[in-house]
Formats: sequence, structure tokens, C-alpha cells
Amino acid sequence: MTTNEGRVYFALDGEVFDPDELTEFLGIEPTSIQRKGAKVPGRVPKTNSWQFSTENVVNDYIDVFHLSSLVIEQLKPKKDLILKAKEKFSVLPRLEVVLSLSMNEQHSTPAIGFHVETMEFLGEIGAFVDIDTYKH
Repeated sequence: MTTNEGRVYFALDGEVFDPDELTEFLGIEPTSIQRKGAKVPGRVPKTNSWQFSTENVVNDYIDVFHLSSLVIEQLKPKKDLILKAKEKFSVLPRLEVVLSLSMNEQHSTPAIGFHVETMEFLGEIGAFVDIDTYKH
């Protein structure tokens, strides 16, 4: 029986920056990085990306409020560095929600939303939110 899956990650995306230099600048180890043009299973990234993610949650119920707060709480102390990184590395901040939804009607749908503190932080750093949903 298939259930819901989801994760939330924060990304800094850009054309020409080196993700390793950004890691050193921020002092946070990313969960993953992508390099423009590198072969990734199923696609080739069009930009460089530095990503900091929650674990992938597999459960009948996915709480985006909680997952996004986990990410933001760890990034808040780095707010000034993130703002400086935007200029220094020409990167764009993004909060990404990735959800794979069960087609089983007995499973709950995810709680999709953001706490005020999350929205305030994203506004202060000029980030946008992207939500990707998939059926499985």
C-alpha cells in the first residue's frame, strides 16, 4: 500500500557560483548540491544549486508547516550571511516543498501552509516558495 511522501528544502540557485565556496561562506553543510550541466538521473540541471533539506518523510500525514519550520529554524542564525551571499554569489533563495501524494482515499492529504515566522524569514531574505506535487 503506497502512502504519502514529502520533504522541504531551502535552496540558493544561480548561474555561475561554486556551491563549495558558498558552503564555506555560510558555514552550513548542504544536504545536496547540483552543478549546472552535470548529469543527474533523469535530467541535466540548468543552474547551480545549494540545498539544505529535511529528511524525506514517508507517512499517511505530511505536515508542511512543521517541515518548513525545521529548515527555517536552522537558517535563521545565518540570515545576514544569506543576504550577503545573494549579492556575492548572485544567488536566488527558494523554499521548495516536494510532495508525492497517495491515491489511496484512506490516506490524509498533507497540511500545506507556513507559520508566520517562516513567512517573515522568507520575506526578509527575498525568497520565493515553490510547491511540487506528484501522484503515486
